[in-house]
Amino acid sequence: MTQRLQQECMHKLVVVKPPSILELTASRFAGHDAFTITVASMCRKLGVNLNRARDLVEKIATQVKSEHGLGSMAVSIYDTAWLAMVQKQSGNEKQWLFPESFTYLLEQQGLDGGWDTLTQKTRTALYPDALWIPDCIMHSLAALLALCQHFRFAGCSLGMDLPPDGLSRILRAKRFLDARFASLTFDGMSHFGFEMLVPVLLRLLADEGIEFEFPAKDELLTKYQKASSVDLSWLYDHPCKVPLFCLEAFLGKLDFGRLSHLVTSNAGIVASPASTAAYLIYSPSWSGEGESYLRHVVAHGQGSGDGSVGGVFPLEIFEPSWVLTALLENGFTADDLGRQEVEAILNVIHESLTDGVASSTHAFLPDADTTSRVLTTLNLHGYNISPSGLAQRFETDRCFETFDDQMPNRVTSVSVNGNALNALLHSPDPDLFAPQIDKVARFLCDRWKAQGKIQDHWNMTEYYGIMHIAQSLVPLLIAPNRGLLISLPTDLLYHLVPSTLGEILEHLLIRQNPDGSWGELHCSEETAYAIVALVNIGSHHLVTGERECQVDLAVARGKQFLLENWAPGSKSPDRLWTGKVLHGVAYVAEAYVLAALKVNRVNLAGARGILPN
Repeated sequence: MTQRLQQECMHKLVVVKPPSILELTASRFAGHDAFTITVASMCRKLGVNLNRARDLVEKIATQVKSEHGLGSMAVSIYDTAWLAMVQKQSGNEKQWLFPESFTYLLEQQGLDGGWDTLTQKTRTALYPDALWIPDCIMHSLAALLALCQHFRFAGCSLGMDLPPDGLSRILRAKRFLDARFASLTFDGMSHFGFEMLVPVLLRLLADEGIEFEFPAKDELLTKYQKASSVDLSWLYDHPCKVPLFCLEAFLGKLDFGRLSHLVTSNAGIVASPASTAAYLIYSPSWSGEGESYLRHVVAHGQGSGDGSVGGVFPLEIFEPSWVLTALLENGFTADDLGRQEVEAILNVIHESLTDGVASSTHAFLPDADTTSRVLTTLNLHGYNISPSGLAQRFETDRCFETFDDQMPNRVTSVSVNGNALNALLHSPDPDLFAPQIDKVARFLCDRWKAQGKIQDHWNMTEYYGIMHIAQSLVPLLIAPNRGLLISLPTDLLYHLVPSTLGEILEHLLIRQNPDGSWGELHCSEETAYAIVALVNIGSHHLVTGERECQVDLAVARGKQFLLENWAPGSKSPDRLWTGKVLHGVAYVAEAYVLAALKVNRVNLAGARGILPN
């Protein structure tokens, strides 16, 4: 980069009054017949979306005060199936504890015999087989096991009869799974614990008389033997806060009679409905706390009493902090969202900090991702909290890891480092953390340049990681103009960061789909990530160069896609988040779509003190 450009970076930025959305819409879309957005209709829709954002924040502010916390994770057939298998002694008889969960499984079984939460057969844009096949196997194996158990106990006074076509359903599920297992490979698989959970389900189904043979079975069982050899005897004497822990994976390996101390009424066993249900099934003693937890999740989770549950509950810190940062960083204000409600959420988030770190839920160990989002949320509102705890717990030689050394796998993630960089930049004195900022920025740039496509541990779409890179590197680029971080190396500020952002900008522009969306799935949440990334990068005129009009038109097409395809308030969000199955998080998805519809390149530039073109 030339000396003249460096001088422009340092001196040519001025605070401006950005044009309104009316002015921007009128000027940018004039003469473009391909777009049907009118000034009047856009403003009407923006008003509606402002109300939706306010309603979302109000809903979270109410739910976050609950003893059990909140969670909007989409329904998991896998977890629901475990609830459907819980029996409770009632006098001299046993009763199914959640017959409504079994009814839900029957309603969701496909005509092909399987359970497919990704709805692959009805999609125009398909999930890759490396994601779809393991997902179907996990859900369908657990649901088939529940069917078999209900079939075996039919007529045994458990208070629920099997439907007349029960045997036919079992046979159809077996055929469906045979077909999926025939295509199973481990290449590109992102499902956590698959090699532990599936062998356990296969063993339990074998006990019911259902056997499976498939090409990858030997490889799967070898992986199971290696993964299950870990020593977990410490669980008998200590609480467990391992995120995404799956107790059911250790059936036959642990004495469930010695694990009663793991159960709480507000988080079950590590916020896992499946693990809590498995404990109730296999423990020699009943847990009233475990039952109370599951009844709350059934009643107040995304299923709202229909018997279905999500894969994790609660997420009382993760969801509020992600929602608030998504909205507040992209054009909404606390007054827009309801200042009283925002303050109520901030109080809960603030109280979650212990020694400067936080976790997605009180049932988990602290992590760098949630800690970063919490710090950013609070510091955006003047709390002035140092990120020293974040650095002390999660910094390593090359980057920030998701977990500290209490976890055997600390997990390296682009999105986590993007969030960490953002937290450092929003700290009361970023210059105190200049070495960490330098380190993380280089890590993000190097990851992009080495891969050219971001693969993140926590989200299946590349645009999630790209969004967090954009939202952290652009503020870094303008920091010296605010008199901050002027000691950072010039090669970072004037070559590496601008060139990385320029490459990502080009990537976003050429990868937009003809319908205005981004990503293989052509879905709303993935498109929202890309819009937020594009607008953030586009807000800096020294990165966009002469491509401002390209950026604005791409963003307009993306927003039009969202307006035409997004289903507000849906309890079936896009399933992009990785775990033992693919998850959707309804509140977070809604917040990012609203943020994408709200965010404006010129307004964002003005708010940052950048002269927009």
